[in-house]
Amino acid sequence: MAADLPVRPEIASTAETGARSAVRAVNWRPVPAEPVGKPGSVFLTAPERHLEKALADAGIKTVSKPGAKSTIVITEGLKLPDPTARHWAVLEVARQCRGRGNRILMLEKANGALSRISGLQGLARTLRQEWPEVGIACWSLAAPASKLDLLGAFSAELEDAILTPDGPMAQSVAPNAPPLSGKGPETPGVWLVSGGARGVTSDCVLALAERLGGGTVLLAGRSPIAPWPEGIADTGDLKALRLALIEKARAQGEKPLPKEVDRAARAALAGREIRATLAGLQACGVRAEYLQLDLGDADRVKEALAKAQAQHGAITGLIHGAGVLADGLAETKTREDVGRVFAPKLQGFLNLMAALEPAALSHIGLFSSASAVFGNIGQSDYAMANAWLSRVARQLAEDLPDAQVKSFCWGPWNGGMVDEALAAHFRARGIGLIERADGAAIFADHLLYGDRADVELLVGDEW
Repeated sequence: MAADLPVRPEIASTAETGARSAVRAVNWRPVPAEPVGKPGSVFLTAPERHLEKALADAGIKTVSKPGAKSTIVITEGLKLPDPTARHWAVLEVARQCRGRGNRILMLEKANGALSRISGLQGLARTLRQEWPEVGIACWSLAAPASKLDLLGAFSAELEDAILTPDGPMAQSVAPNAPPLSGKGPETPGVWLVSGGARGVTSDCVLALAERLGGGTVLLAGRSPIAPWPEGIADTGDLKALRLALIEKARAQGEKPLPKEVDRAARAALAGREIRATLAGLQACGVRAEYLQLDLGDADRVKEALAKAQAQHGAITGLIHGAGVLADGLAETKTREDVGRVFAPKLQGFLNLMAALEPAALSHIGLFSSASAVFGNIGQSDYAMANAWLSRVARQLAEDLPDAQVKSFCWGPWNGGMVDEALAAHFRARGIGLIERADGAAIFADHLLYGDRADVELLVGDEW
């Protein structure tokens, strides 16, 4: 293990690393609550006694039925304890309320226990694109309603905001790249990486390992390390591997089904990629191990991490890169869609944190998405899950003052989840793709050498 890590005081910005993609800090700034008129009546979708009293004390009228000028306030985001059920309930209620009033307002908690934080601002930003005829906003409450200026917020018809006792705050994207300090961790440590054995996350982990020069990296993923098919030439091309597997099966007198061939080919390529990532880490002087792990299984996560830490020592760095897509318009989303997206990214992260000692973590790097910052048509669930992750990053930065916490709100990569059709869609909108080497350098440099105050980073073009 390397005792001294490379220090990089010469790096002042991402531009100097040779990366072409823009990286900017996402912040929340105070905004004036300038009134645009008297607030109309408010309809609450579910009873919320403390909120009703706070509204009454502020002189805001609540009604039992929404009228033409009523603001429909969705309160389910404040109530349900299970985060997946809570986000789904808000989406479902929003669909029911579409067209029933002139404005829909979602409420959520801005801080507190990680499981009670929500990512409804990602939903609001997506629905404004999918339902342009509906006025939609989301307020994150940073204090009890009785301590907030509700009259001012309703009078100003604020859009997405964090309501604090000192006034509302709105999201802003810094114009320039944040600086890098040049000071890295004192020791390489033990790192746990979810979803890090394959795809763009593996590129990021390899860039991190180059800078660490030692330590231990534990890669956690669902895929088994499948052996390469005997008698088949090595290739990274899925189509070529399918054809080779079909030819081999026919030569043996078999009639393979297309689904079985595709499944076998994908498993073989996954195993190939995992082995390549492990070899790359070891070439950087890092001890590397793969943990086949379903993040949704809390007991299994706890058991596996306890065993790994008994062998390698306490985990000091956590990178959460796991994620899946279930794209479709909000009107067509099902509970299963939301659950599928939330399982690895949200519930998986909660299971990881429950199995670790947070105070031992010196670095936390989270893979969020630009969809959390801007919303994205067809990705209401993905935008919610990533907005939740970025909000959690801010909470962890507050709870763990000695830790470096970063949420990377990635634009589309040239690879990973972005296939050619999706890449063409982004190009048509004028959104450039992040090259894999560039994104990996940005990730490693800002996680290791970035300013602790810059918790949420937008990487790539603004949408």
